[in-house]
Parts: sequence; structure tokens; C-alpha cells
Amino acid sequence: MSSKSAVSPAISNEDSKSHPVLEELRMPFSRSMIGSFFQEQPKLGNQFLEDALLQSYLRKHLPPLVLEQASRDLERFGQRIVEEINSLGRECELTYLPQLQQYDAWGCRIDRIITCPAWKRMKELSAEEGLIAEAYERKYSSWSRLIQVVKLYLYSPSSGLFTCPLAMTDGAAKVIETLGSPVALQDAFKHLTSRDPNQFWTSGQWMTERKGGSDVAHGTETMAYPKPDGTYTLHGYKWFTSATDSDMSLTLGRMVDEQGHIIQGTKGLSLFYLEVRDSKGQLNGIEVQRLKDKLGTRQVPTAELLLDGVKAMRISPEGRGVASISSMLSITRIHNAIFSAASMRRYRSITFSISINCICKLILKNTLNLE
Repeated sequence: MSSKSAVSPAISNEDSKSHPVLEELRMPFSRSMIGSFFQEQPKLGNQFLEDALLQSYLRKHLPPLVLEQASRDLERFGQRIVEEINSLGRECELTYLPQLQQYDAWGCRIDRIITCPAWKRMKELSAEEGLIAEAYERKYSSWSRLIQVVKLYLYSPSSGLFTCPLAMTDGAAKVIETLGSPVALQDAFKHLTSRDPNQFWTSGQWMTERKGGSDVAHGTETMAYPKPDGTYTLHGYKWFTSATDSDMSLTLGRMVDEQGHIIQGTKGLSLFYLEVRDSKGQLNGIEVQRLKDKLGTRQVPTAELLLDGVKAMRISPEGRGVASISSMLSITRIHNAIFSAASMRRYRSITFSISINCICKLILKNTLNLE
């Protein structure tokens, strides 16, 4: 072979190593296989302005004045998602997972759950944007819940799953608004629906125990012992508690009378309100046993908890725990549906138009019940 053009391209690497001319031919060819094409990163646009179906739906169903005011706020919020919130959501997903520090350097039990700065910032943003408050301030009268749903729909895919504590917070606010007037509950409601990041609380929903998931009637072993001051102490083990870094929680427990009698089944369950930490910042009779090692939703700090004398307040009639917490379950299910529809919309699924239409109809149909 006296020229390069006469060399066959079907040459093994071993052959080319022993022939300098063949090596010269192989190297440029190898580099050219990489190519010069690189895909550009997709850019997120204002999800409100780009969603023609959503705007059409709102124009059809909202009164003109409500539509005008809400559209301005939704357009502004959509831009904030692009410029700030979306990157925080990615940080929640990619930076580092929640960690549990059970002891300090001196051997003292502290059970501190460590989350990334973006997760904490999401809590502040949720307050500033009124993602819970919107539904309870009644700024848009009976349309307030629908406007809140639209904001959550825009927010969810960029939230880094902070929608999980928001769902339970919304549910807790609804339960408290429906059930009670005690001063402690009024104060909690103000925290849950605050727009002040320094005052805003998130809530947990502690129901799942080792003997059963949704079968709370037979699976709940947590016992509630009455105290002379009218409060209760809770003793039990919660197997799965999402967003365990929340400020308060609603939980089910079985009341124990002075003779030690308890009632089995659903009729034996009451609903209790508790604050996770006391006035000194110490855990309220709670030990965090471990964080869950999950397949999904890994950025949400989900834990197993030992309740060992948790101070709590009964907020339901005795034996009406399941009925009283039902509105919380309804709210959290709606949040899950919103997240699913919003995710499909973001992924440009062909089913997104059907999904958001169904969600809006569901909210519209149940507006009076939610109010």
C-alpha cells in the first residue's frame, strides 16, 4: 500500500498500532466519531403565559374582575418560578438528601433533621406567595380555593417536592378551621395560614403505624393518657411520618381512661394536635428513630418516630378521630392530583389537557364543600 487512499477502513486497532501510517488514519477517525452536535438545554418559560388551556379555562369560569386581578398575580408568580423557584427545586433534588443527626458532640440526644438550604427557602417562598393562605384569606371570595389550586399547579413541578408538607399544612388548616375554637388552635391556624416566613408553620399528618397503613382502625397502637390539666400524653410508634421537620402535626390515638380501658376499632380513635418542639426548642417527647430509605420522594425527610410522652391536645369529639381528620385526607388527595396533572403538563404529555380540565372541574364542584 503506497498511499493513504488505498488503505481499507476496516482495520483493527491492533493492526494500526504496528503501522504508523495506519495509526495516523485511525486517530482522526476516532475523534470524528464524537461529532460536533450537542443538544441545547431546554429553557423554562412562564408556565402561566404558555398554558393556553389554563387561561382559556379561567376566562370561561371566573368573573371578569377576579380574572383580571388573579391573572396579574399568576403571571408574576409564573415569572418568579422561572427566575428563582425552579433552580431551588432542582437544588432540593440534587444537592443532598436529608440527614439525621441523633447526637451532638457531647453525646446528648438531639435528633436534628438536616435539610438543604433550598428546602428551607421553599418554606419561606410558600409563605410569601400565600400558597396556603390564598385559600383561607378569601380574597377572591368563593373563587379563592380555585386560585390557590392554579398557583399550586404552576408551582408543583418546580417545588422540589415541597408540595408534600404544603398538602398536609393545607389539610391541617382545614381541619382546625372546621373543628375548633380553643386559643391554642386559633394560634396554630394563624401560623399555618401566615404570609410571614418567620411565622409560617408546616404540619405533619401522623397516622401510619407498623400494624397497618391505611387500616388505622386496627393498626393504631398509639395510646393517649389524660392529664389533670386537660391535655394528654401520647405513647406509640409512628412508622411513616412525611416532612418530619414540620412544626406541628395532627395524629390519631386511642384514649385510655383512669381504669386503663380502651376501645378497639375506629370508635376508639380520637384526633390530637401537637407541636413538635416545646417553647425551649426541645423535641416534645419525640425520638426520631431513623429516616426512611425510599425509592422516591427522597428529598422529603420521612421518618419513624417513637412517641414517648408527647404532650398533645384532643381536638375531636371522643371516638371521632377518623371522621375529624377526613377533611385533611380530602385536601391532601386533591394536592396529589394537582401535582400529577402539573407534572404531566410540564412533561408535555398528551394527557395534560384532560388532566387539568378534570382537576379544575373537581375543584369547582367542591368549592362550596371546601369553603
